Amino acid sequence: MNDLERDLRNVLDEDARRVPTPTSAPEGLRRSVRRRQAVFGGVVGLSALAIVAGIVAGATLLPIESEPRPGVEGGELKTGTLNGIMITYPTAWHLIDPDAAGFNGAGPSTLPRVVLGLSPQPASSAIACPGLTDGEPPTFLMTVQEEPLDVDARSVTWPASLEPMNQGTSGSGCYPDWEFLRARWTIADRTFEARVGFAPDASDDDRDAVFAAFASMAFAASPDGITSVVLATGSAGGQEWSLIATREDDGLGLTLQGESSGTGIGAFDRAPQGLQVGSNAFGTGADRELVIFGAVPSGVLRVEASSAGSPVVSVDVLDVPTKIDPDLNSFALVVPPGRVDLRGFDEAGDVVVRGTAGAEEPSTSAGSALEDGRHFGYVRSVDVDGGAIEFDLAYFLSGEEANQAYQEATGDSGPVPNDQFVVNDNPMLRTLTLAPDVRLRLLDWNNCCDTFFDGDLALFAEAIGEHVDVTDADLIYRGQSQWWITVENGVVTEIEEQYSP
Repeated sequence: MNDLERDLRNVLDEDARRVPTPTSAPEGLRRSVRRRQAVFGGVVGLSALAIVAGIVAGATLLPIESEPRPGVEGGELKTGTLNGIMITYPTAWHLIDPDAAGFNGAGPSTLPRVVLGLSPQPASSAIACPGLTDGEPPTFLMTVQEEPLDVDARSVTWPASLEPMNQGTSGSGCYPDWEFLRARWTIADRTFEARVGFAPDASDDDRDAVFAAFASMAFAASPDGITSVVLATGSAGGQEWSLIATREDDGLGLTLQGESSGTGIGAFDRAPQGLQVGSNAFGTGADRELVIFGAVPSGVLRVEASSAGSPVVSVDVLDVPTKIDPDLNSFALVVPPGRVDLRGFDEAGDVVVRGTAGAEEPSTSAGSALEDGRHFGYVRSVDVDGGAIEFDLAYFLSGEEANQAYQEATGDSGPVPNDQFVVNDNPMLRTLTLAPDVRLRLLDWNNCCDTFFDGDLALFAEAIGEHVDVTDADLIYRGQSQWWITVENGVVTEIEEQYSP
């Protein structure tokens, strides 16, 4: 991979989060459910990282509800259709197929997915990262991404308004000083988000023409009906989350997507003996909460969760559209961290299915120092003033060790993806002292993936504490990475970031 290819890949992957810590699935889940860990990320600038879905085309287009503004003065216009979106734009511009341009990578056929791009230049590395190319950079770029259907967003109908967008991208090496706008809407049982970016030298004529092209769009309903839908949203541990149901080749797939991490389960039994569940913890310390979700037979109407010392939490079952799965529905609930007992009730109030989720919560021990050497794991918190970190020891496996651990944890028989697997079965958090001159070696994600820079401990602490990416000019401090620490004479002398694809 040459430098230009690495830059392009880095842009497309720039805001993808690190793989969540693999956990051991409950015994019943190992037998009946194929567990999948997933990386969820936002969109940096306009090169959205999405997953390829089926092409949506061939349906009757809905009429637009507003008149487009004039295009570039004296310029000719043309109309094109891509993935069920009809758009009118200047003939000198380029309508970009995101699949052909590589915007969607080579992932599975699920949403979200970029479905349209518009640029004054054809698809190239200049489009993907104009700030890091030797060619002539574009002055603007528009992308439209289709997302799982958001039922609650039905009131946000087309036409939609582009609003200012601030995600810290103005300092990005790929989009230096660009201005960004975005809009989100639902129409024809499809939910979209558009992102528009203008370079500092974008002309007023170009701006007017982009706005006119945006306003000209009309949308077709999917010929396959609803394939992905947001079942529920909520907050846990200070983070927003969404539960998404997707129609897959082997039936229902469920994905819990948070701001910084998430997980998914699927391949459910049609007639399960117990509840088929997954879970993900959000937040740290006193704010830590657990979201439990899963599939239930259609006869289950309510699910209760109980644990020692906590009130019972009860939720109604979420209806999964028949087009996605005719036999199963779903649920999601937020509980304190720890082991939880679950019960599913039918219309008569009888318990018809049971299950468990969660695990013993981490304990923190100030006296649990690590022996001298190099250790892999997760930095859970950083005390800059106190000169200490909380470290969650884990094991970074590759080769046959990784394959065996992956197969035991997931039930899959194939090799582990990317020849890497992390085992983190011990919940203990170790409080470790930092050397006064501790070295913080962070990956330079603009020159991925073997270039490091010496980081600032305060910015590192902010990223870890907030579970977000913190930028310093074009340098990125990842809040969800994995780390190697070096211990000498009982203190941490170096913290180094581990690359994870």
